[in-house]
Amino acid sequence: MKRRQFLIQSSLAAMTAIAYHQLPSQSSPIYKQHTSYKSWKSDHIFLRGINAPVFEEVDIKNLKVSGDIPKELKGMYVRNGPNPMFKPESYSYPIEGDGMLHGIYFNNGEVSYKNRWIQTRGLTYEMFEGKQLNELKFKNYANTNIIAHGDKLLALYETGLPYEVNKDLETIGEWDFNHQLEQAMTAHPKIDPHTGELHFYRYSFFNTPYLHYYVADSNNKIVREMPIEIPQPTMIHDMAMTENYVIFFNCPLVFNMTEAKNNNIPFVWQEEEGSTIILVDRHNIDKQPIYLKTEAFWTWHFMNSFETDHQLLIDFVAYPKIQSENDWETMLTHKSNLRRVTIDLETHNMDFQDLDDRFVELPIINQNYAARAYQFGYASYYDTKLSSQKKIPNLSPSLVQYDVVNQSHKVHHYKPGCYGGEAAFIPSSHGQSELDGYVVTFVYNENTNTSDFVIIDPKNFEAEPIATIHLPVRVPGGFHGNWIA
Repeated sequence: MKRRQFLIQSSLAAMTAIAYHQLPSQSSPIYKQHTSYKSWKSDHIFLRGINAPVFEEVDIKNLKVSGDIPKELKGMYVRNGPNPMFKPESYSYPIEGDGMLHGIYFNNGEVSYKNRWIQTRGLTYEMFEGKQLNELKFKNYANTNIIAHGDKLLALYETGLPYEVNKDLETIGEWDFNHQLEQAMTAHPKIDPHTGELHFYRYSFFNTPYLHYYVADSNNKIVREMPIEIPQPTMIHDMAMTENYVIFFNCPLVFNMTEAKNNNIPFVWQEEEGSTIILVDRHNIDKQPIYLKTEAFWTWHFMNSFETDHQLLIDFVAYPKIQSENDWETMLTHKSNLRRVTIDLETHNMDFQDLDDRFVELPIINQNYAARAYQFGYASYYDTKLSSQKKIPNLSPSLVQYDVVNQSHKVHHYKPGCYGGEAAFIPSSHGQSELDGYVVTFVYNENTNTSDFVIIDPKNFEAEPIATIHLPVRVPGGFHGNWIA
């Protein structure tokens, strides 16, 4: 071999070795089907596209990754959402749909995924019959949220007891806090990061008082129960909390027995009733709640709330009203925006302020700042024009980072044809500021009909994700999830 040829070949070999060393692993994911069920299709707007259910439970290891996964990520992110196993004759989103959990696991740089249906009593009966049972239309779907508290991992629904699952997402069964809880626990409890307490509530459609507030300690022992008087049975989807108060927005979405008997969504909007903000003292169990009446509005979710200078500041996603029909005309009137109400604790005067005019939902924060003064929050932006063009609801092409102190924002845009859902903030284990950590979410790609899991740097929010985990399957649109270290 001539000297020139030898040098060329040696240089190419060296370059190839360097390039190969720098490339991430391209080996194929290890795909294992756990169970599979009969598939079906529906023309319902909330049962197609990004919202269509999947019919396989899978375990996938060795997922392909673009970018670099932070080494400190050790644990699991798990998200809940509706995924009907059997084709429904009618479907009322977001109330119905069997719960399915989707988990992303981080272990020493390796990433895996699995999904599992939550085996509720109602789903078990229907699996035995092989079809949806209309008499179980208002069953506990366990499809809305999942939290970790004490030694329990709990899947939550609006009007039923929690379902305990293990870290492999297998269902253990209903959990009633060792027989301390009757009837139900709603899907949006609050965990105080400073005390470890779990604050939650339940509402009743039939028995007065219609609202009950609870506190469980870090060992899941209920240490406080308080009935709260409200005039009629209403849906109260979320609660807020500050250092000294828990807060309920009693909006006029009223339970209606006639609608329930007709097998429809059992709620009616009664705007003339107005809305009431209820303030409950966290520490003085003998102090009566404060009721503050205002004009009617609706909220699904709070971003955060805190106290300062004899004031309560409550940030939430506000709707002028809520309607339950699942048609395009109604959906396009469901626009919401981020709003703040400031309450003077001495005079009880209330001041409402719009923080943004975008149609956003599913707000989250760094949970280390829950119930305390904070600066940054995050919410999914929903493009109603795009949804109307595609005839697919819940299309969120971007995620907004709000600076509520400076009244500014930044936007993280997903790639064309990609849509996200609720994000979660994973605090850094050695964090010193509110932005030390990672913003994560599932992103659906309509071009490939698969999903990714993205990790975004909150300090460089508008940039490309620092890591993208590629799934060979689709994760349907869902609701709420949490990071479990």
